[in-house]
Amino acid sequence: MSPSIESSLGMLNRLRLPFEPPLLLWTFAFIAGAALSLTDARTWIVALAAATVTLLSLASAARINEISTHKRVNLLLLLLTPTLFGLGFWRADATKLQSDSIALVELAGQTVQLQGVVIEEPQFRNSGVRLLLKAEALSLGPERRELDDRIQVNVPDAHNLTIGDRITFDAVLSSTAKAETDYTQWLANRRIAATAEAQPGSLRRLEPSNLSWWQDLAAEARSALSQSLRSALPPPLSGIAQGMITGRRDAIDPELRSDLNDTSLSHLIVISGSNLTLLTALVMAGAAWLIGRRGAALLAILAALAYGTLIGPDPPVQRAMWMAIIFATAHMLGRGASAFYAVSATAGLMIALEPHILLDLSFQLTLAGTMGIVVLMPALSQEFLSGERGMIGTVRDAALVTFVATLATMPLIVLHFERAALIGLPANLFVTPVFSWMFLGSAATAIVGLLSDSLAAALSWALAWLPLRWLTLVAQQSSQLPGAGVPIQGFGHAHLAIVYAAVLIVAFRPHRERVERWNRTPHARPRRLLPIPLHRLGIEIVPGLRAHLTPMFVTGTLSALAATLWLSACSTGDEHLQVHFIDVGQGDSTLIVTPERQSILIDTGEQPQAILGSLRRHLPAGVGQIDLVVITHPQSDHGEALGAILDHYDVGQVLLSPFTDVTHFGRRLLDLIAEHEIPTITARPGTQLVFDGQTDLLLDILWPPSTGLSEDYLSDPNSTSIVIRARFAHASFLFTGDINASQELDLVRNPCAGSESACHLGADVLKVAHQGSRFSSSTLFLESVRPTFAILSAGANNPHGHPHDEVLDSLHRLGATSLVTSEHGDISIATNGQSISLTTER
Repeated sequence: MSPSIESSLGMLNRLRLPFEPPLLLWTFAFIAGAALSLTDARTWIVALAAATVTLLSLASAARINEISTHKRVNLLLLLLTPTLFGLGFWRADATKLQSDSIALVELAGQTVQLQGVVIEEPQFRNSGVRLLLKAEALSLGPERRELDDRIQVNVPDAHNLTIGDRITFDAVLSSTAKAETDYTQWLANRRIAATAEAQPGSLRRLEPSNLSWWQDLAAEARSALSQSLRSALPPPLSGIAQGMITGRRDAIDPELRSDLNDTSLSHLIVISGSNLTLLTALVMAGAAWLIGRRGAALLAILAALAYGTLIGPDPPVQRAMWMAIIFATAHMLGRGASAFYAVSATAGLMIALEPHILLDLSFQLTLAGTMGIVVLMPALSQEFLSGERGMIGTVRDAALVTFVATLATMPLIVLHFERAALIGLPANLFVTPVFSWMFLGSAATAIVGLLSDSLAAALSWALAWLPLRWLTLVAQQSSQLPGAGVPIQGFGHAHLAIVYAAVLIVAFRPHRERVERWNRTPHARPRRLLPIPLHRLGIEIVPGLRAHLTPMFVTGTLSALAATLWLSACSTGDEHLQVHFIDVGQGDSTLIVTPERQSILIDTGEQPQAILGSLRRHLPAGVGQIDLVVITHPQSDHGEALGAILDHYDVGQVLLSPFTDVTHFGRRLLDLIAEHEIPTITARPGTQLVFDGQTDLLLDILWPPSTGLSEDYLSDPNSTSIVIRARFAHASFLFTGDINASQELDLVRNPCAGSESACHLGADVLKVAHQGSRFSSSTLFLESVRPTFAILSAGANNPHGHPHDEVLDSLHRLGATSLVTSEHGDISIATNGQSISLTTER
């Protein structure tokens, strides 16, 4: 071998990678190639990644002389790595939506007939049923087209459907190909080609489910266990128990679900990948001291199989089940040190079969939670899963497992939702010690209920009521504390990579000796665990210090990560104005939060639970005051929840229409405000309210005039709605209450208060009047506003048919992007005064 080649190999050898097993390198290369293909990375990024993978392969190959006598074979295997990178890129590209996919066909606004098979467990909601359909055919008039696409369907009627049913229905389709919101992007990542709104009364079942006998048995078992829990436990505890035991997410109380999300406790009760992984690890930790490590691993495998079978063929759960089984199998075979490599290879195989799951958040959370347990737990607990410390060690490991799983998934949650439940770490530590009691007790209650309802009700207090009640108390109280659902801006993919890289680098130190055994030959020189400078300082001579250095490094890294998130969350340097259009059903409510943490609430809706839950999520941490509440006009769907808000928050001022007292509801509002001694402001056109800051927020009141209105206007509270145009630098928002077309034309044609010209109505974002009623949103008015985004606040399946198709069509012709709260949940907009970004709750 020439001296130059030897010199190059020597330089690569000195890189001293933390791992060299070819299987891990192959997995990394394949996943990297698939990820770059799925994200449509630029050519130079792909070339740089390919060069990096090649360098890693050569660096590992340079150590063949040290690690194996089978030099040629291992060298060949390692040099396959760049090929696998290209194979991953090709495989992901080959599974993208085909050119004939329904996602690429323009069918907006047209009613079509769809036929297909239900492929996931239906989600039952107050507004109907949500299905995932494997579409087989589409008919538009006399034309029929064969399909092979996945479509998410919202059915407004109650139907008793299950997985495997073949159905047909009429629907209006919306493609996900041009993802305009986070929700549609999430659907596109799951390879869902379109969403469909089924027409009421059009759904028919063509063929009943043709599931295997064990799937039918599992479905019957889920139904029976759910009924048993509903009979034995009161709500909302019965809903929590159903979520844990049978996977019924729709059974959980919405307000409690919000509290659980804000405190990062929902993963304990909603069947998901991270939930099943956590359950497997807890079974192993709990049984190791009784039946040994291998016996506990076998028990965990059986538990994962049984649980996955019971929940049904939900793909995220099935993927998590196999990942958990691989993790437990590595320990059962006495190769716990290789669990990291086994789980990595399993993840790579899953991605090879279905590359698009790499973009699926549920898969990402499952992988992060599992890897967190595999990598971090040995660093935090030397006796993890050894069973050597009895019950005390089991309780400790159970708490640490939950802590690690929460920590490992937090960066992903911050990236996708721009929120972090920083209170989640202590909240999880409070709940985790009773998780096994809560889960096993709920399962026992459900099983006893199959035999006797009265016996289950009698035993449920000790078996399930106590731990479930403890969970709800922790969630409800923690959600009121600073750090629950804290907004975090600016956390991107680069930050995610840095955080995970830092944790991996530190956490791999406890695995160093195990990795050395992989590579060591009789002539290999053992590697020092401490850097040479530490030896020179004499630290090595301190008794027992070496054993504590790894926990010190890990603790320091985790503390730094927590501090970084806290500082990011609590930073006052964010210069974005936040505007949240809140899903309050059939009604209106909008929350504005300035960079200086001032808050304005425009209308409250009439559902206290909905508005209070959203305020907890969207108000800055620690803020217990709303500076200004605006009630646009005296109707219950705009102001009924004011009483609940006054009970929970301090309100600075209330802005009211001058005609609030013309209705009985308005007079009741005035009495309520007077009872709480809150100052009021009467809305008058030409008035400008200023919220000071680095960039002032200006609220211009445009309507209603305090005098000169006709009797027709005065007899209709909608006609006297307050209209406000908000300005933040170059960004503008128009809030229209429930004004009708007549008032819209008055605003367009008549001089604005204090001016000889008409009001300036142009706005980037329009809160569409009257929930999208056909009696508002006139063409001339919409052309004057010319919004980029149009927000329609309406309840699902409301009796008025809001929003009406005429309004949606008018907005579409103007080029505005329309979003409805009944479909997207809370709709949040952030602006720095120059650009605007939009996110949705679902």
